Formats: sequence, C-alpha cells, structure tokens
Amino acid sequence: MNKFPLIEMLAYFSRHSRPSVPQWRDTFVQNQKRILTSCTKEEGGIKKSYYSIETKEGEIIDLIFNHEELIWDLEASGKLKGYTVDKVLVHMKRHKNPTSASHRVVPLRFEVLPRSEVERKSPIEFSLIERMQPYRFQKNSNGSIQVQRVVARNNENRIHEVNLNYVVEDTDKRFYHLIFITKDLDWRFIKEMDRLLFED
Repeated sequence: MNKFPLIEMLAYFSRHSRPSVPQWRDTFVQNQKRILTSCTKEEGGIKKSYYSIETKEGEIIDLIFNHEELIWDLEASGKLKGYTVDKVLVHMKRHKNPTSASHRVVPLRFEVLPRSEVERKSPIEFSLIERMQPYRFQKNSNGSIQVQRVVARNNENRIHEVNLNYVVEDTDKRFYHLIFITKDLDWRFIKEMDRLLFED
C-alpha cells in the first residue's frame, strides 16, 4: 500500500443515523474552537484517543475515539450524562510526525444530543464501512476535492488489518478510488476511475 500517496482527509462519521449525504442538525451541533488536551492510550489492546475540547458554543466537551471500532463517544459526566455523539467531522492528517495519534485525528464539528433524541434505537452498531466516509480530501497542493456521494464501498479483511475501500464521486462528476488503512489511520489515493463505469 505504501506505493499509493497519502492524502489529507476530512472524514464524516455517523454513529446513530445514516443520511445519504452528510447533514447537520443545528440544535445539536458543536464546533471546535480549540483542543485543550489530547492523548492516545492503549486499553486492553485497543487504542483510544481522548480529547478535551472547547467549542465555539462555549462548552467544554470530552470526546473519546476508538481507533479499532471507528466510534466516537462522550466521556459523559455531569450535565452530559444521558447524552451521546452522533455525527463527527474529522481532519485526518496525512503527516505522521505527531507523537500521538490524537494529533493526527482532529475533531472539527460534532453533534451532541440526548439519547432520547436518537432515532435508531438498535444497540447494534453499523458495520465498520458504514461508520465513516470521505467528505473532502487533498492529494496535492492544487486544492481540495469535495465528495458529492459515495458510489461503492467494501471491507478488505487482511490477516492483521482491515482496509476500507470507497469509490466516490466529486462535484465535477469525476470518480476516485480511496482506501483507509485502519491500523495506520492512513487515507491513500488509489486512482481516478473511468466515469463510464458509474453512469446510470
């Protein structure tokens, strides 16, 4: 996989709802102003990143990211007990220089809502490939590419890793194959696809 270039990615996570295109409910949205503290720990063989975030809405909110399950959650206490996180927009950085994985995976916007407001009541999580999707990416210095829709997706299970494959269409009706390497938190650009393969 190393022959394919790393890319900067804005990824969209959704835990309790699955809209066909990313969308936000203003009542529940929190926008990151700055990250006060962050760190990554391994618990029972599973990596988790912890964030204390000051939001533009004037809140201090603690988030947890489970690397293996690709799930965002609240470190809920006090007034946030009984609340959950649904959608999260995350900057997943290309460069690996940061000492902590929490510096590569940066939450920018997220929804915090009462569990009573969650429409999907099933305790079963979405499949791994459905928990996250590309939103916007940059593979060089010539600007970013906005994803309009995900055309196809599939899991690629290997011995020591799971790779998530996505074919996406941008706003100019061009198609791209992107892959996420779960164990490395890497997004890579595979190739541009022939649009004739995907025209209705």
